[in-house]
Amino acid sequence: MENQRPKEKILDEYSWWKVHCYYTKLRAITFIEEFIKNFQRIQWSDKKRVIRETCFVLIVAGILTSFFYFVFLFMWLVTS
Repeated sequence: MENQRPKEKILDEYSWWKVHCYYTKLRAITFIEEFIKNFQRIQWSDKKRVIRETCFVLIVAGILTSFFYFVFLFMWLVTS
């Protein structure tokens, strides 16, 4: 049988950018899971509370979306 050499690692596989993107993706998935769990905990019997909680969730989601948009826009501007 032919000698099996271990696959040589390319240095680019361990670049800061790829590792950072990988962990950012994992954190984003965890955040989305927790976001959905918290949204499911709302007490749906009180209409005022539902409206307040829904507005709060939408505002927080909008702020986080804007933040990540500007972060990735800045990273794109720096790297291009």
